[in-house]
Amino acid sequence: MQAIILQENLNKGLSVVSRIISSKTTLPILNNILISAEEGKLKLTATNLETGINLWLPAKKEKAGKLTIPAKDLTEFVSSLPAGKIKLKKQQERLQLISRSYKAVFNGVSTVEFPKVPSLRDKVIPAKKLKKIELETGKFVKAIKHVCFSAATDETRPVLTGVRISCIGGDFQLVATDGYRLSVKTMKLRKKTDIPALIIPAKALIEVARIIGGEEGEEKEKKLKVAILEEGKQIIFSFNNIEVVARLIEGEFPDFTKIIPEKGETKIIIDKEDFNRAIKASSIFARRSANIIKLKVESSKLKVMANAPEVGKNEVELSVKFQGKETQIAFNCRFLQDFINSYDKETFVLELSGVLKPGLFRTEKDSSFLHIIMPVRLQEKT
Repeated sequence: MQAIILQENLNKGLSVVSRIISSKTTLPILNNILISAEEGKLKLTATNLETGINLWLPAKKEKAGKLTIPAKDLTEFVSSLPAGKIKLKKQQERLQLISRSYKAVFNGVSTVEFPKVPSLRDKVIPAKKLKKIELETGKFVKAIKHVCFSAATDETRPVLTGVRISCIGGDFQLVATDGYRLSVKTMKLRKKTDIPALIIPAKALIEVARIIGGEEGEEKEKKLKVAILEEGKQIIFSFNNIEVVARLIEGEFPDFTKIIPEKGETKIIIDKEDFNRAIKASSIFARRSANIIKLKVESSKLKVMANAPEVGKNEVELSVKFQGKETQIAFNCRFLQDFINSYDKETFVLELSGVLKPGLFRTEKDSSFLHIIMPVRLQEKT
């Protein structure tokens, strides 16, 4: 292998692919990046077995070949180099880098041990083994942000650490829940497509959003290609010169439709920024009292309250649009903050049906997004 590449390109590429490398892996080869010299490109590949990344960088190939190199050391070294050309040359199981007066040799590991990361550019994958759809990148990135925060981080129930996706006709739906909250986002597709429900690790989708969301200008208008490998139980997200490959989670996702309230007895239209400030102020007290924040609806007012006996208590009164019964409910403060941080409209609707029924948060003018938070049982002295 022998190639020439610009330092700024290699540095950016290494920083992207090295993010998914886990520091807790028990397989040493997973600490490495696979470097392959191809025609007019330098391909970087990394994987943690659940998620993989293929990235192609413009380069001058002088000799084809490939080698795996420890990601951390290589990334740190390349970032320290001055701007300009870097010459890479494989010497048996070593990689030599030369940039102006800088010269280094890294010990590598044979590619035989490196796990296979599939690619849509591989001719070994028959087209009939793939199910493909195209998504608008900007809308998909927003959809990921709307749902992924609701996925569980506890690995005891693997299906809850993922996001359920499905496509029926022209509707592409993403769903995530940790058992205490639920997010549902629906996107409209221009082309009708049917794919069965799949569960994708939330961490992989967050990585997809981070990568394609970082593109600027006209790149955001390009389509994101999604391909499902039927036999490999994997999904590939392809955008420009990068692919994110995720292993699908096996198992049955909970029937989330059963917990979605039909219509609340109380409907409140709330300004997002006003509510955000109220939650921030109340969280100072709530964090000393099991993170509990109480909401009380009276006429056209919404009171946001928290009580911590050793600190004190607070109350914020907001003007809202109100329909239905006066009521009260308590939520985990952190769940409210997560919802607000992911929400991108000026106002939202909160529908309530009692102190022990789920609170339904949704957009005011359409039904493309909804979020549910399970309540906390109110204490008499709260």
